[in-house]
Amino acid sequence: MNKKALLPLALVLVAASFTGCAHQTTRTGSKTNVLGGLVIVERGAYQPAALTSVEVNSNDLVGDSGKVSGTQVNIGWGLITSTDY
Repeated sequence: MNKKALLPLALVLVAASFTGCAHQTTRTGSKTNVLGGLVIVERGAYQPAALTSVEVNSNDLVGDSGKVSGTQVNIGWGLITSTDY
């Protein structure tokens, strides 16, 4: 592999390893933020998805289990939102 291509790849990997995750507990639930917002998991959110997001309901994907958790997962900085309510 070209040595010039390895340097930017190594820098990206090092930067990604230092981003980590953040966890917040709020009055209504909890929020976990991974890799600077690439994946955000909100428990007990019960909020509508943003207008600029593609919304997917988990009940449509796997069937209605009868138990709603209010979990909202945002992928790709809010590009895709999966809801469970």
